[in-house]
Amino acid sequence: MAAGAAGSLFALSARSSLAQAPAEVILGGGGFVDPATAARKWVFAAVDLASGAVRRTDTPFLPHGIAIHPRERNRLFVFEKIGPGACEIDLGSLQVVRPIPLHEGHAFYGHGAVSADGKLLFSTETRWSDQGGVIAVRDSTSLEYRGEFPSYGDNPHECRLIDAGRVMVVTNGGGTADSGHRPSLAYIDVRTRKLLRRLELADERFNTGHVAVEGRSAVVVSAPRRGLPNDQLGAISVHAPDAALKTMAQPAEVVSRMQGEALSVAIHRASGVFGVTHPDGNMVTFWTLQRPRLVKVLELPRPRGIALTTDGSRFIVSYGPQTGMVQIPASTLVPDEATRVSDTFLGGSHIVNWTRERA
Repeated sequence: MAAGAAGSLFALSARSSLAQAPAEVILGGGGFVDPATAARKWVFAAVDLASGAVRRTDTPFLPHGIAIHPRERNRLFVFEKIGPGACEIDLGSLQVVRPIPLHEGHAFYGHGAVSADGKLLFSTETRWSDQGGVIAVRDSTSLEYRGEFPSYGDNPHECRLIDAGRVMVVTNGGGTADSGHRPSLAYIDVRTRKLLRRLELADERFNTGHVAVEGRSAVVVSAPRRGLPNDQLGAISVHAPDAALKTMAQPAEVVSRMQGEALSVAIHRASGVFGVTHPDGNMVTFWTLQRPRLVKVLELPRPRGIALTTDGSRFIVSYGPQTGMVQIPASTLVPDEATRVSDTFLGGSHIVNWTRERA
């Protein structure tokens, strides 16, 4: 965020607060340059979707993935993408409660999840020594390290629990093109910690980054594979039931704009349409989940996170250098201009609709 905007953001955060019972709360991370010191600061922000009112707290790292405790909904676990940073945040006070200790020889790799009974905290981690991927297991109350199990690949990034918490879906970004495992999507039995299924990307140019799951289908979005320049293409791949991961190759004029990364993804259940953000391509693309095909390209400056409103009728997208946010009805895929807000602090990779997640 530009230093010139930081003053107004400080003023907004100082005088704004969420209503006691806001309709919808959108969470995410971001950063800005402090005009007083010229130092970059990282923050975790909570935004009232209806009013645009912002609350935020400073964090020692850029928040990436957010895991919500299923029974104590104000308890949030927040992770850095590739580094030592992770912490617990209390949403009620919007304060960092405590850091999550990093296991020796590991790096946090961006995401986590809490078991269905709320007792265990899982996180994607990589061993520095060989880039091997693990799912670390901690007690969600004490944060004591309880061990680990394999992610069944290298450099795991996102993990999601499905089937009432019985199965974990993990994106393994893979090693470089000439070493390590290929990028993959792994389905793991949480109780036995055994691999149920592993799907590899056929195209070696891409990693596996983020994933959205709907029923027995999944969408995987990718950045350039580890070791390749960041200005190479990203990708979108769809996993249909009992099929391989199919990477979208058409239309060529749209795929060629997916430079840098395909970043965040959300699926609209009722229509089977999913949206993907492409920051370097300055666009959001919308596709059908069944028999995948492009539906629409929405031009938007540097879109980042994407989520759904609580009723599921609209996409929400964060975008642009002024950390804007806009709602996009799934019925039209045209931005609702009346919903545009700016200066939200939500400049990180993801946004999470806390109200929808707790429903």
